[in-house]
Amino acid sequence: MKNGILFLMAMMASFSSQVFAQKTSKHLERGNAYFEVRYYAKAIPEYEKYLRSKKSSACELKLADCYRKVGQYEKAENVYASYFAKQKNKINDSLIIRYADVLKKQEKYAEAKAEYEQLSATCYHRTQCIMACDSFLISSQESLYEVENMSKINSIHSDIAPVVYKKGLVFSSNREETMIKKKSSNTALPLYNLLYAEGKDSLYPDHVSNFSTRINTIHHECCASFTADYKTVFFTRSIDKPYSNDPGSKNALKMYSASWQNNNWTDWQTFVFNDTTRSYGHPAVEGNEELFFFVSDMEGGYGGTDIYVCFSIDHKWTNPINLGPHVNSPYNEMYPFYHSDGTLYFSSNRPEGMGGYDMYSATENEDGDYEFVTNPGAPINSALDDISMYWNKEKNLGYFSSNREGGKGEEDIYMIKKKQ
Repeated sequence: MKNGILFLMAMMASFSSQVFAQKTSKHLERGNAYFEVRYYAKAIPEYEKYLRSKKSSACELKLADCYRKVGQYEKAENVYASYFAKQKNKINDSLIIRYADVLKKQEKYAEAKAEYEQLSATCYHRTQCIMACDSFLISSQESLYEVENMSKINSIHSDIAPVVYKKGLVFSSNREETMIKKKSSNTALPLYNLLYAEGKDSLYPDHVSNFSTRINTIHHECCASFTADYKTVFFTRSIDKPYSNDPGSKNALKMYSASWQNNNWTDWQTFVFNDTTRSYGHPAVEGNEELFFFVSDMEGGYGGTDIYVCFSIDHKWTNPINLGPHVNSPYNEMYPFYHSDGTLYFSSNRPEGMGGYDMYSATENEDGDYEFVTNPGAPINSALDDISMYWNKEKNLGYFSSNREGGKGEEDIYMIKKKQ
């Protein structure tokens, strides 16, 4: 009888262990499934539960990547450091760049520089990243600019891509009180709509309203660009993407335009190069509609998303031309803005920036190609994401968006002015 009881207890323990193992493995399976479709916030608790009972370097690395993707940089740093300590001989350049990125986003430029120094001698970004960290560390020159949060129009959510429209600002926001209540499956937040801010003081608008009920829909609408007379608007809209081979991509971005006629936006046009397999967005039209810049992940680019330009000939756009390897990189270039003096502004998450996305300016060489790319540094850029620059004609006043420390929400709109 005693042996029978012991046998039964052993069987129960074995069964319990099997159940626990199955339950643990399900956390990993769910975490991987969420990771594959880029639901990083949902993957985190699954990976955390799995790692409490199992050791897995592969899972640890995915958890670090998830923390980085959702902006939990201190946690990402800790997990990357743990992974690096265990996998000294398996660290490649891509991992070093990801780890250094979370260090820079916490303004730990000395630590980031030490990581960049471990990059292989053949890594394209090695010298640039080290020099950038040095410049961020030793720069003490007083800036010519001052930055101010546009607190009267910002929300606790994401407010991005401000552009001047008449006597106010048009910008994009996913704030809860927007007209459209449909939510993005990736973020569980309302979709972006175009909003208009105006007020008695055009520099400090304080009243926000829906830009147009004819433009805003149940999809994303963002990143407006206007002709000089404000009679044509170009904007980005998300559409269903049924032909994508990427399971994590729920929709694609396309570009549209509308004309101001009879006191309303009408005469809808789709950008001639839109297709069903790639994204086209972030339009930036030159005031007289002679140049048209945009962002796309079309084949033949240098990396994630590249910036392209079309020229207007006989009122038709030429085929898109990639702006080349000085503007574009193996990373993401977005939010182009063309100034009337010929300078192109854009944002990029290339690793030689201050952290996250930085804003850059590019000017042309003698052949008319954009070659001279400059990072203006602080306070225009910060350790976090700085995007969607807009300058007035005199370039003494501008606007941009950032999720830097001290803001009101996810991304806030900032004014930038030249000091007197």
